[in-house]
Amino acid sequence: MSAQGLETALARLYTDPDFRDRFLQAPESALSDQDLSAGERDDLLALDRAGLVMAARSYQHKRQGRRKPAEGL
Repeated sequence: MSAQGLETALARLYTDPDFRDRFLQAPESALSDQDLSAGERDDLLALDRAGLVMAARSYQHKRQGRRKPAEGL
């Protein structure tokens, strides 16, 4: 039961495709081993699923852009 647990779960949802897929298919099961309070778990279960997927894709695109070597170096 910690803010860090909620932040960790959110970060995983945005950055870990396997965890995100498990969450989208079986949210209760995916969150079962996360360090969350009942309220935090409820908040995550109430997430806008379409928004989660769109945000994750956007973050992935941005991360891939940062990995490209600078041109001309």
